[in-house]
Amino acid sequence: SNPCMGQDILEGLKADIYSSHFGNNNNNNYYYYYNSKSGTPESGKSTLIKQMKIIYSHGFTKQELISFKPAVLDNLLTNMKFVLHGMGMLRINLSNKKNKAHARAILSCKCCVGEDMELLPFVAHSFCSLWGDLGIRAAVARGHEFQLNDSALYFFENISRIIAPNYIPTKTDVLRVRVRTRGVIETQFKVNNSLYRLYDVGGHCSERKKWYSYFDDVQAVLFMVALSGYDQNLDENHSKNRLHESLEYFRSTCKSVFFRGASLVLFLNKIDLFAEKILYSGRHLRLYQPDFKGSDCDVSCAAQYVTDQFVACATTSGKMVYSHFTNATNPSSVHDAFQLTMSTIVKHNLQTISLL
Repeated sequence: SNPCMGQDILEGLKADIYSSHFGNNNNNNYYYYYNSKSGTPESGKSTLIKQMKIIYSHGFTKQELISFKPAVLDNLLTNMKFVLHGMGMLRINLSNKKNKAHARAILSCKCCVGEDMELLPFVAHSFCSLWGDLGIRAAVARGHEFQLNDSALYFFENISRIIAPNYIPTKTDVLRVRVRTRGVIETQFKVNNSLYRLYDVGGHCSERKKWYSYFDDVQAVLFMVALSGYDQNLDENHSKNRLHESLEYFRSTCKSVFFRGASLVLFLNKIDLFAEKILYSGRHLRLYQPDFKGSDCDVSCAAQYVTDQFVACATTSGKMVYSHFTNATNPSSVHDAFQLTMSTIVKHNLQTISLL
């Protein structure tokens, strides 16, 4: 695939879509098993599931959008707490001393919504006051130093709309909200008379072994990696780099007996965040990947270097890998990448049954 394919894309490390051909070949039914697998949260795998629903399955109803409201408000609370802790780490003070009371209120708040699912008034007031504080703004600008969630700034910038009475989440809010996946969540949709099922499965290290039994006869594995995690460590293991962990997990996937006959599709996600970091942050790839010899601000070269490491894992295992740069929050990026993925898998299936 073209290493520059995602250059114009703007925006998550870990995930895999497992697809398996199902039923007889005349009815052209394909079942896709989606699974988060790179071991690092926030890769964009759940975002991808939501995009599939929007693109191929009539999107979200008003009631479904409303159902995400507590999660959006909880994300706002969690992110504000994270920033306040980050300020301590970075030794940044609140610019307005009156906001200390608001900071204490947020840090001690365990649930920010009432029984009516509306944001508690004192929390709304504290959110507003804190987001107006220059100290908070300074800490958010340095969020990469304490691994602030990718979507935190989006929610902060939309804070006045989100804390308003009778707030209903938008489609973009739903794409941005972070909800840890527990168990298995299924999404179905049809494309060209083919049925697809995506299974979103918890992907933390402790949860991985649980889903292996789902994927004992797959035709293709789609492995999703957040490129932007190259300078971050795991939440579960602060000494382990996210990209290194993802590579290890991809290597084990390539070698797994469950995926012996499967072709591999690689989604290198968050190409936009990766580009921003490479171009503007000073956190050059060579600082985390010492063998990288390209120019510090060459996004294409840096992205290709990471891609080549994953491709090498597959090649060593005797597998072909098809790679695409993606931004899971961008509908056109997801649509284009998934169309290519589907054609790859259909072609693979036809080859398997000797029709080509």
